[in-house]
Amino acid sequence: MGEKYVVFEIGENCYSIPLAEVSQIIRYENVTAVPTAPAFVDGVINVGGEVIPVVNLRIRFSLPRREVSRRNRVIILRRQDIRYGILVDTVREILDLDPNSIISEAADVFGLKSEFVQGIVRGRETLLVLLDIFRVLATSPEVPIRE
Repeated sequence: MGEKYVVFEIGENCYSIPLAEVSQIIRYENVTAVPTAPAFVDGVINVGGEVIPVVNLRIRFSLPRREVSRRNRVIILRRQDIRYGILVDTVREILDLDPNSIISEAADVFGLKSEFVQGIVRGRETLLVLLDIFRVLATSPEVPIRE
């Protein structure tokens, strides 16, 4: 029995993050723009009375901005007592991955910095890039992350 991962798409590629880092997955609705936010922050949302920043991973990964559709989802992440939302093109599935199948010697993959990548694993239909999502968020000084 392996660890469960959320598989999602951004552009033409599939990425995954551990399900243990996800508190919920919601539709992209009622996002309030923040005028002084960096370009990759779409705005903030109110989830259960908590204001959560929403990072657009398309922009964060230097892909062109795309019109939001019904397929887009916001994955709410939690680290300690801080929550973040990441906007993805679509959530595909939740997979149970064997840790022994993860190739961790990933250098630069799909144009991402190697420190963003925990490894690569073969999914059912494609290769999955396992992201260190908190490192992706932490590399920008505008989005503080507590370790």
